[in-house]
Amino acid sequence: MKENILYAYHIQVENILEYDLYSVFEWRGKQYYFTKLKRNEKEWQELVDVIGELEQKKVPILPFIMNIYGSYITPVGSDAYVLVEVDNGMKEYDLTDMLKRNDLVHLSNQKRSLYRNEWGNLWSEKIDYLEYQVYEMGKKYPIILNSFSYFVGLAENAVCYVNHVEKTVQKRTYPIVLSHRRITYPNYRLNYDNPLNFIFDLEVRDIAEYLKSMVLDDPSLALIDLKAYIELKRPDAYLLSMLYARLVYPSYYFDLHEKIINQNLSEEALLPIIDKVDVQEKFLKDAWYLICQYTYIEPIEWLIKKEL
Repeated sequence: MKENILYAYHIQVENILEYDLYSVFEWRGKQYYFTKLKRNEKEWQELVDVIGELEQKKVPILPFIMNIYGSYITPVGSDAYVLVEVDNGMKEYDLTDMLKRNDLVHLSNQKRSLYRNEWGNLWSEKIDYLEYQVYEMGKKYPIILNSFSYFVGLAENAVCYVNHVEKTVQKRTYPIVLSHRRITYPNYRLNYDNPLNFIFDLEVRDIAEYLKSMVLDDPSLALIDLKAYIELKRPDAYLLSMLYARLVYPSYYFDLHEKIINQNLSEEALLPIIDKVDVQEKFLKDAWYLICQYTYIEPIEWLIKKEL
């Protein structure tokens, strides 16, 4: 990648760390990511428009760097890459920061391809794909093979829950806000301000992903933040039901599963998650009771009735 960066940006890189989808290097005291662009042309154009809107509103984002040809996109073989400058990447955003950001940019008709809705269908397709993977390659991955059915069961519960909510719970028109493919805890600028992570969705998407990740580190803090979110925003039964469905869906497991299969991550990365199944179940039970103190939502019976 050194040659590609020198050729396209006239940047002489001394040391570079290369990974499957991106490379990392420092130049003149700043850190840069040279990363594969996984967006189609329409999504990319809409993303550039979003970046312009954020810059006008003085929202901090990680900037793309143009190459010497005046383009953000640099071809490398058959792939497209972009160069991202990282400044203060370990700055952390908390729940309040996230809610303030959500008020700034909403979905418009010009950004439709960045909207990620229909969670039930998307999750069902993911389950089918991962089940096929395990069927084809599961024998190579004993930890996945022994844990997969539990987490697929959770995911199927989440799919059924979303589909039931869509059919039975009254909803209004909700703002579709600037969201992220994935939010983790701690929520660092490196991820949160990275335009390559931007999509549009319901506000509860990011909140749920943030809380799920937090549970693995501090479940009591996750409940505190859930309570704070409810009291600050007063979401209705539909939004709280969708948030709960997303809490149930084990994206944290599936993300690691895909890295193990596609990026040669060690299977042992799953063990901390598997070891905390009881912690996750207790959080889901406690979260349901907490939510119902404000607005009743349907339970997932086996989770609520299970003795932990």
